[in-house]
Amino acid sequence: MPEISRFLGMVIQMYYDDHSEPHIHIRYADNRCKIDLDGNLIAGHIPLPKLHIIRRWTILHHDELLDNWEEIREGKQPERIEPWI
Repeated sequence: MPEISRFLGMVIQMYYDDHSEPHIHIRYADNRCKIDLDGNLIAGHIPLPKLHIIRRWTILHHDELLDNWEEIREGKQPERIEPWI
């Protein structure tokens, strides 16, 4: 699964074979979750402070995330996205 960003101990990835709405997967310590491109938690768990950061990050990078989703759906490698600073 391609990693598109990494920051504050979180790894952000997109799957090639996901067929649902556009979303990202987050790994943080023992936590795993799925978040839509508007920053809404779809499944899993992540500590609330980290969720707030991911929500802000998805808003800042919404267009890039959507472009990556389209690239992945076409079987192309997604672009890396700037981490949270």
